[in-house]
Amino acid sequence: MQQPMIGDYCETTHTIVIISPFPHTLQELVAPLTAKCYDVLVFHHLDEQALGKLPIDLLILDQTREINAPVPQPAVAGVSTVLLVDGEAEHGEGKDSADVFPWPAASVEPVLERIHELLQEGGRGIIASAEQVRLKDLYVDFKRMSVYLGSARIDVTKTEFDLLKALLDTRGSVLSRQELMDRVWGDQYFGGSNTVDVHVKSLRQKLKDNPKLPKYIETVRGVGYRLAD
Repeated sequence: MQQPMIGDYCETTHTIVIISPFPHTLQELVAPLTAKCYDVLVFHHLDEQALGKLPIDLLILDQTREINAPVPQPAVAGVSTVLLVDGEAEHGEGKDSADVFPWPAASVEPVLERIHELLQEGGRGIIASAEQVRLKDLYVDFKRMSVYLGSARIDVTKTEFDLLKALLDTRGSVLSRQELMDRVWGDQYFGGSNTVDVHVKSLRQKLKDNPKLPKYIETVRGVGYRLAD
């Protein structure tokens, strides 16, 4: 479960946000998470406005003092949630699709293993704001025109950036080659549709995206491209 490291630094990491009115009771969980190279942010209260500005990979909600309390919907759609509850609650996908664990736990390992699984699954979907988007371990900053894969910055051309932005803007809907040409080059461009394929191929190579097993960009045969599920 240890994340890759270079020297004293993590090569890749994920951001975990914990909401707990009594964070000192979660030290048994926080300590191993930080030791495993995750960025852990702890808040006393659920502030949806603040959470909406953070690049969150996983949300942990402490409801051990709130019996039968409903699970608040995450401020950022698509963020996986782990719920800590009081008593003899059984682990599973329970309240509003959150993973539920009793706390304090007899062993912290099942909780850590499930957290690791959720982060590796990339189940958070697209996390977006007006200036940035995160998809799995891909981070795109529109304002700075920057693309990161994990913690590594990827050098892309303006055309490649515009192609990626067009696909992200549609949130998984299919874009035909002609639609991509119109969005990126403008409707006055009369080049062949193979121009799109050439630039998508280059972008995939930079993202280390296998077209046969796509993680980011999927080919829709006979039509065009879309974000991979």
